[in-house]
Amino acid sequence: MSSELSPDLPQLRQRAIWISLITGVLLLLLKFGAYLLTGSTAVLSDALESIINVVAAAFAAFTVWQASRPPDERYPYGYGKLESFSSGFEGALILVAAISILATAIPQMRHPRPIQQLDAGLALLIVGGLANYLLGYYLIRTGRQARSDALVADGYHVRTDAVTSAGVIIGLVLVRITSWEILDPIIASMVALNILFTGWRLVRSSVANLMDKADSAFLQNLTDALVSMRQPGWIAPHRLRSWRSGAFRYIDFHLVLPRYWDLTQAHTVSTTIEKGLATALDEEIQVIIHMDPCSSIHCHVCDIADCPVRAEPFRQDIAWSQIEYLPGPPPPLQEEVWESH
Repeated sequence: MSSELSPDLPQLRQRAIWISLITGVLLLLLKFGAYLLTGSTAVLSDALESIINVVAAAFAAFTVWQASRPPDERYPYGYGKLESFSSGFEGALILVAAISILATAIPQMRHPRPIQQLDAGLALLIVGGLANYLLGYYLIRTGRQARSDALVADGYHVRTDAVTSAGVIIGLVLVRITSWEILDPIIASMVALNILFTGWRLVRSSVANLMDKADSAFLQNLTDALVSMRQPGWIAPHRLRSWRSGAFRYIDFHLVLPRYWDLTQAHTVSTTIEKGLATALDEEIQVIIHMDPCSSIHCHVCDIADCPVRAEPFRQDIAWSQIEYLPGPPPPLQEEVWESH
């Protein structure tokens, strides 16, 4: 409905991203301290991923700030798509970090390094891992609440970093128990493979958002909302689409109305649907409805009792729960209706 975000959402986003950036810098210093103490390749791999965390958080801070700007003449749909760029950028950085870790770890499988001051290094990693896990949980929850792709992506990355730290800790404990120093580069390689998967997932999600991939769960919620608010005279909705840009959700579809209704009545229908969807979906939305005038082919699915232009009696209702999405064929029972448009 509104072209501006709720004032609380930008503040929520900015606070979360700055918490992520500051915490990331502190954890980066902590992990490099652990590496300097131990000389462990696995700890170095964890520290290298933390560098990516800081760079990604800084980039996310910029995109979240930009994405909160209202639409203008240059970008009438706003700046929200920047968040999907941020998610893809972060995924690409993770892939680079994983390759760097493998390049460091694989040669050391032939010539393992001795590990020093293992107990102190483990203590620092445990503190950093717990902090990362809590930060990741906070960012994912806040990102979903604020509908921010950048925050959610950053949260998944940070949480993956916590899993990485856990793997490194387990590996170093095994080294301490067994004195098998070759476990150090092996654990580092396993860490790299794990974050390769995370990076690929973020890149794939970013591409899907930039390409406006259909969200089947949201389309079903949208359909349910339309079904719940249906009124007499709203004959046949079809060509239902939706896409998201930042925190805004854009919706458009066609709706067949009685052809003898005037412009005021059609506008009332549009306003009613926009307000109803904004309440039912609890999102910042903009809705465009293309009004189609009915024809005689719709008479058998129109239940208006006193219709002055009816050409044949009402026989069956259209199941709105089967609204046609794009792309895809119309439901068989509604084929005649859809062919007229």
